[in-house]
Amino acid sequence: MPRPCGCPGCCSGSRFCPAAILGALLVLATIGAVAAAAHLVFLPGLSWTGSLLLGVVAAVFDTRLFHEAKGRPHVPRAIADTLKARELVARVVILATFGLILEGTAAERVSIGAVLNHYALDIPAGALLGALIGQVVVWARRRIDPAPVEIAVSISTPYASALAAYALGLSVVAAITMAALVISALRIDRRTGAPISSSETRVSATAFWEQVSLMVSSALFFLAGRALPDALGGLQIWPVWVVALCAVGVLAVVLILQFAFAYLATGLQPIADALDGRRGDGNPRLATAAVMAWSCTRSAIGLVIALSIPATLPGGQPFHERDLILAVAALTIIGSVLMQGLTLRAFVERAALRDDAEEEREESEARQAIEIALAKPGREHANGFDAARQALLKLRERDRIGDEVLVRMLRETDLTSRAAEGDALPGAGPPNP
Repeated sequence: MPRPCGCPGCCSGSRFCPAAILGALLVLATIGAVAAAAHLVFLPGLSWTGSLLLGVVAAVFDTRLFHEAKGRPHVPRAIADTLKARELVARVVILATFGLILEGTAAERVSIGAVLNHYALDIPAGALLGALIGQVVVWARRRIDPAPVEIAVSISTPYASALAAYALGLSVVAAITMAALVISALRIDRRTGAPISSSETRVSATAFWEQVSLMVSSALFFLAGRALPDALGGLQIWPVWVVALCAVGVLAVVLILQFAFAYLATGLQPIADALDGRRGDGNPRLATAAVMAWSCTRSAIGLVIALSIPATLPGGQPFHERDLILAVAALTIIGSVLMQGLTLRAFVERAALRDDAEEEREESEARQAIEIALAKPGREHANGFDAARQALLKLRERDRIGDEVLVRMLRETDLTSRAAEGDALPGAGPPNP
């Protein structure tokens, strides 16, 4: 389960709905453009099924390198929030499209009913299922005390969501995503500031999921390295240099589309509001669009999708294009990570889109709110730490602070609260904030 965060969907999602919709359209446009380019230009002879599957794999992106390279402090917070909202929506649309293509391959045609079923039924129904599971998990976690047991419940939550969605024939990724969002939104009571978990659990869970995230990322790149030689060996009529040129072309198409849709997004709230007053600093919309496009690197999750493509067609004949898709996907992702990842920090810093004091102001306001809450907790609060959590959430809901400051301040509050308890389990002293 994703570790708790103050995602835009939980706090100020309405402002990001237009950008999220634009992100969904970007995914569909990327799949179509890459498929057309591969079928007509890069790899003539590649079937439409193979071309569309390549488009799905190429459409998967993430912004992890953007945040890990400390790109966020050099752009307005609205840009980072929009990228996260877009990434969240993109995963759902991409996997729904992937399932639609596989279903169409099995049926040898894609009907309008199948399209409506995937996008208008499976995704919303899967989201409703995920919301229900999230509510059940929150109810259960309020009644669980030992930290290891609660962490085990958090691990089992995405599996439970996936199994339930699969059994009902609904969107698995929508169910998992919505369950995570519900738990994130309800992890702290808005009225009292009381968390559903103890401070010990929250501190331990954060460290646990950070390690899991690192191990999963390493495993994905290991799978990429393991699968690439076999894929290159099974290319048959396709020379390696043609595959490499195709990967370059696919990446170029993706970046062009990313830039075009990012430029459209700069005209929408909240990015347009963040860029007000910057008319004298060159063209802030162009700079913002370039940063947003360069920040979206191809994701190793695309390799997982490529590896899940069936090796045989419904008729039983081998699907030889699978190795080609896997090879192009691997080269595209490796090229994107190397090219964009190695230049991302300098690229973002050069754009100079923000006031460097923004995050400092947010943190200062958050700390001041914490101090006031700790000094004068209300009657509805069990202690000052609950009052501090509630104050932080109110600041985020009013868009006074961003996700980064919210998560950091909540973590500091948890560490301070845990240290104040002084009753750690045997063998584990209270953490020192």
